Amino acid sequence: MKNQTEDTIFALSTPLGQSAIAVIRISGPKALSIAKKLSGKKKFHPRTAYFSLLKDPKGEIIDSGLIIFFKSPESYTGEDLVEIQSHGSIAIINKLLQVLSEFKETRFADAGEFSMRGYKNLKADIIHYEGLASLITAETNAQRLIANKQTFGSSQNICKRWRNSLIQNIALLDAEIDFVEDHNQDNSENITKSLTNLLNEIESMIKYGENAKHIVFGQKILIFGPPNAGKSSLFNFLCQEDRMITSNIKGTTIDQGLQDLELFGKKIIIIDSAGLGKTDKLLEKKGIKKTINSIEQADNLILVLSPDSYSRENSEILIKLVNNLNNKKMVVLFNKLDTQDFKNKIKIWLKRIPELKKYKSLTISCLLGRNDSKTLIKTNDFLNKELLNNESFNTERCYFSEKRQIDIIKKISLDIKSALESFDSIEIACNFLNEALKKLDNLYGKNNPEKKLELIFKRFCIGK
Repeated sequence: MKNQTEDTIFALSTPLGQSAIAVIRISGPKALSIAKKLSGKKKFHPRTAYFSLLKDPKGEIIDSGLIIFFKSPESYTGEDLVEIQSHGSIAIINKLLQVLSEFKETRFADAGEFSMRGYKNLKADIIHYEGLASLITAETNAQRLIANKQTFGSSQNICKRWRNSLIQNIALLDAEIDFVEDHNQDNSENITKSLTNLLNEIESMIKYGENAKHIVFGQKILIFGPPNAGKSSLFNFLCQEDRMITSNIKGTTIDQGLQDLELFGKKIIIIDSAGLGKTDKLLEKKGIKKTINSIEQADNLILVLSPDSYSRENSEILIKLVNNLNNKKMVVLFNKLDTQDFKNKIKIWLKRIPELKKYKSLTISCLLGRNDSKTLIKTNDFLNKELLNNESFNTERCYFSEKRQIDIIKKISLDIKSALESFDSIEIACNFLNEALKKLDNLYGKNNPEKKLELIFKRFCIGK
């Protein structure tokens, strides 16, 4: 990221594409003068929307739109900032960006540079910006709830309480050191009790933060089974669109398909896979090998079976796989309920692979259920209840979810533990608490090196 804060930066802050409006941001010392040149207006009052024609330096009309001026330091970046709201035509956007690039001492903003400037101008701390990045990319309500805590201050309030506790206990230990002849045993017990309570709370936050990875990153569900069992049909059914080609020809799917979905507020990643069977075709062999590797890596599995996919050969392949699943979560979906003698043919599968009886199962016809909302709801309910991580997870108690945050909090926890274990030497215990305090400040972003900060802000899209 360029370290030229004297530059005036600009970027499109809305997605590029045809839309009703587009928002372009300009931040830096030249922002106001650029707004005046584009509009021909001589004066802008801060935080007032002005409707104006937008013209290039030759006086040619580009578009009409709103211009809003935010005067430093009362802006998102802490600098003079201008927002232009134009029509969302790609041609208009490109022309405006071209005109802006021709002004002296202006340049396109780097990813996250608006937020980086806001941070450097003390508009907010790193936790806020990490939460904001997560809020922008949130795909589920649970993700939004966790990101909100960091964006709007709840996580910071927790940190402030921890900081106050550390400072108070450090002050008490310093007093113990300075007045060792007046050493008060009751005071040491109070410090120990306070630090133990603090440690318990911090460890609880670590636990909730680590458990949140299923919400933040989503749970992967791999669909597998023999050829022509209806794996791709199930994939399309869950996605509610034809993402994968289906046919009666054996080996239609030779690679994997992947789709993000929201299921009861949870993010899930559905993965379709190549059918498990014997083949002489090179591409099918590669697809089967990829499926077997994916089964070994996956935590959640859907085994799809159908009456017409049974063969002794297919069952032998599945017996080996099912017997080596260890503690993986799996459900069995018996597809093609609409076929003749469905129940008797499924019994053949169960007789051949008795291990399947210990897994929860559902019967379905992806073909008949395609346009049946009741079947979709029933299937989603089944997957949510029997397959997904169903431990009661309370987003109300999850305040930290970023890996950087969890790593720092773990180190703070170790420092507090070490302090508690070093109470026979008050000076050493006090040093450990001071280290914990420094790490807590780093959690806010204080004393972090420039390169580390850049990695955090590059998560943002350009224009934020």
